[in-house]
Parts: sequence; C-alpha cells; structure tokens
Amino acid sequence: MAKETRAPRSKRLAAVVLSRTNYGEADLIVTFLTRELGLVSALARYGRRSLRRFGGGLLSPGASAWYDFTIKPASSLAFVEKGEEDPKAPRLAPDPVVQSLAAFSLEMVRGFEAPGNPAAEAFNLLVRHLGRLARAADERMARLVSLDFSLKYLELAGFGPRLSGCILCGAAPEAEPGWRWEPAAGGLYCPACAGGAPRGRLVSPALLARLSPRAPGEEYPPLDDRDLAEAELFFEKLAEHHLGRTLKAMKVARRLFGNS
Repeated sequence: MAKETRAPRSKRLAAVVLSRTNYGEADLIVTFLTRELGLVSALARYGRRSLRRFGGGLLSPGASAWYDFTIKPASSLAFVEKGEEDPKAPRLAPDPVVQSLAAFSLEMVRGFEAPGNPAAEAFNLLVRHLGRLARAADERMARLVSLDFSLKYLELAGFGPRLSGCILCGAAPEAEPGWRWEPAAGGLYCPACAGGAPRGRLVSPALLARLSPRAPGEEYPPLDDRDLAEAELFFEKLAEHHLGRTLKAMKVARRLFGNS
C-alpha cells in the first residue's frame, strides 16, 4: 500500500520579518513571525533580486506585510512566493538608533517564539511596538518605547521580572536608596535582603517608581539618562539569561546613543 503524502498548502499570512540570511547567489532564508503559525522560516527564491515579488524592502528585518507562503507539512522550511505591502503597517525611519532598537526587539522575539506555536499576542505587541518606534520623535522617546516593549514582551513570554516586591521577603518597593536588582534572580532585593554582600546592581528610587505597577492611565515618572541606561541593561541581561545566549542589537544601539 502506497504511503499517503500530504500536499503542500498555500497560505497568505500577515507577518513581520525578524531576520534574513543570504543563501546561494540570489536567494534568502527569511524568518517571520506570524499570528497563526508563530515562527516561519522560508526560502525566498531570488529574494535579493526580484523587485516584482519583494520590492520596497518587503524582506528587510522589521518589514510588516502580507506574504504568500507554500508550506510543506514534512519540511521545517517553507517557501515565500511574494509579499504585498500593507498600507497600514509601520515603516521604520533609516535612523541607525531606531533601526538598532527595532533589531533588538526582533532578536528577542526570534529567540523566545517557536515554529508552529500560534503567537497572536506577541505578533500584535510587536507590530504596535514597531509603529511606536516609527513615530518616535527623538532618540530618547525611541529608547523609552523600546524599554516599554522589553517589559511587556518578557511578561508575555512568561519571563517578566518581579517588580512588585522583594523576591526574598516580599516587602513592597519603596522610594528609598539601597534596593537592588539582579537579572539572574528575576527581580528586586530590598535593602535588608541585599545584605552585607550586595546582590545585583543598585536601583535608584526614581527608576524603582517608574517600574512599579501602575493603575491604568496613571502617568509614569520621568527617568534621567543614567536610569534609562540602567533599565535597558537590566532587561537586556534578563532576556539573555533566559535565552542562554548573548543578544547583539542593544550593544550596537548603546554605541550609537547620543551620536544621532
């Protein structure tokens, strides 16, 4: 009896390009995030040359559009046949800081999401984030948008830090000096629990207030440049701790801050 084979299926999906790798002389292997299928890795034949099927940067990291996929059930690699621009999708500015902050979010999502695992919430959060980055008025706003995404995405992925109290004694955060945080521990230590051998890095009262849970519509207190840099480093290290590997994009962004 002949073995039954399942035919390839074609699907049109909204997707965000997370990364791309050159393959052969003109092809690309592209990793997408989709609502329905989570991560999809697909071969784009002549993806580096075909303006008719992939013009306008449709295969550039951060692009959000409609794509036609051919999916073979027994293969981990799909085929992307063409892309079609979504007029409502955000277009990132060519500014290097914005591009590197966007790359950080794409790198993080690619690390935490999985093929075949529907990712509607992650997809929607990422698209909104890219839209906010595209509209950011300046470098500082772009960095605050990136910080907000890092916190929300890690919470969605199940790796959000505990910021509502000390991870050892449960004491509520207070605007006093001496609080510390440690990415590997996933949260805050109060001054008493930090003890004589300090655990983690100091968190300023202003940063502690900024990261504490807030009521809907409640305004966030401002952050100075030092606190903003400290928060970026914490969430970068937190993501790296859970992924078990280094993320490169924020390190690139950090070298660009203040130079744009």
